Amino acid sequence: MMKRIDREFDLPSHVANRIKERFKALEDGDRELRDQISILQAEDESLKERVSNIEDGGLGVKRISDEDGDRIEFAPSDEFVAELTSDGVFKPIEPNVLKIGDDEAYLNDVVTANVTITSASSSKENIRELDPSMLDIKLPSPKIYQRVEGRGGTEIGFIAEELPEFLRRGNGYDLKALIAILALKVSKLEEELSKLKSG
Repeated sequence: MMKRIDREFDLPSHVANRIKERFKALEDGDRELRDQISILQAEDESLKERVSNIEDGGLGVKRISDEDGDRIEFAPSDEFVAELTSDGVFKPIEPNVLKIGDDEAYLNDVVTANVTITSASSSKENIRELDPSMLDIKLPSPKIYQRVEGRGGTEIGFIAEELPEFLRRGNGYDLKALIAILALKVSKLEEELSKLKSG
């Protein structure tokens, strides 16, 4: 019996057929692998585009690298208001003020070991003493009340509407200015007491 020879491979037909089947399986696998690589490359381009969009501020977050160092800026509204520096400092972007909540949805409590108000003379101009007439400012008596928003509970404080207009800020009041007025009044009282003691 004569064996049939495949002219393409110059091998017996049954061997050549097996080789052809293997080649076809390899080609199909190669085509599938190329398709997967193509899909992954498209996804990679899409991800790069998204990351670029995020870093350029498209989602309210922008990555910055300049002479001041690396940082991330945040824009919950139309303009960037805060940044996270590469050394982990979260701070407002000038001239904005970083607000945690607002009059309608405020942060109920801020718990910290200390509060520092930036107050160096280098950041101020036209510095002068308070007018002595400010001693005559009548401050309302503090109140105790039940808070209806947020967590609720009993609080002690001032009613904003009862404070002088220049101390008020929206539905609240300027705590720094209130402390300054109280300090002025206390220092005047100490002065009067000192005079009484020495007289």
